Amino acid sequence: MLQRLTSGHVVWEVKEGACGSLSPNVIKKLFSWSQKRFYSKEAGGLILGFVDSDTNGLLAEELTVPGPGDQRSRASFFRSDRHQREAELWNMQTNGRGTQLGLWHTHPEANPTPSGTDLNDCERVLRDGRFDCNGLLYLIVGTQTIGCWHARAGQPLTLLGHFKL
Repeated sequence: MLQRLTSGHVVWEVKEGACGSLSPNVIKKLFSWSQKRFYSKEAGGLILGFVDSDTNGLLAEELTVPGPGDQRSRASFFRSDRHQREAELWNMQTNGRGTQLGLWHTHPEANPTPSGTDLNDCERVLRDGRFDCNGLLYLIVGTQTIGCWHARAGQPLTLLGHFKL
């Protein structure tokens, strides 16, 4: 379930108890990468933020974005190791409080859905990564909406919903 607050934050919660929010700054940055032109290439990166100590909520506050080392085409995006290094630097800059909360990328479709490649990538990250939270946020930026999912190891993605800018 997704809900937009008057502050501009988008909040979500799943029945298994996971919850979180996307800051207005993160939402604006995500939509800026939307593939609105026929020649636009996919983009992506990591979702960074904080884990709320009271609720274990995932509070998304920052993103890594495409750059050197990434491979981009109209229908694919490959994250380079640079994204992990940027996440580690961000962790140091936030005195060890900031962490990776998830993954994001774009699709050239209005209301995006994960492809088989997306599902395999998410599963690999959950299997091989170490995280300070129970599950990850998985976002796909379409041309009209952002699709939001919650991902947990060994379980199918849970659709949280789609929202517009």
